[in-house]
Amino acid sequence: MRAFQSNEEFFQTVEALIASLELAGNQRAADEVRDGYRCLNGLTDGSALFLESLERVQSTQSDGLSREDRQTLERLRAAVQRAVYRR
Repeated sequence: MRAFQSNEEFFQTVEALIASLELAGNQRAADEVRDGYRCLNGLTDGSALFLESLERVQSTQSDGLSREDRQTLERLRAAVQRAVYRR
């Protein structure tokens, strides 16, 4: 899985995922991702909250998502997990 080349690419990917989820009628998933995204504040706490949101969508709503959205969600989750647990 390819890493994000910049924060800007990461943020654009999050926003594109939210838009894609909304367009596909997956409002609950879009709202969950958006709520977690709003927690990002440059601190580990905010990233951990965003990670929890991404994991919640994966565990409770991924069956209703397109393959592409599931892949994007996993890519984001992996990147945020690396940020939270880096040593």
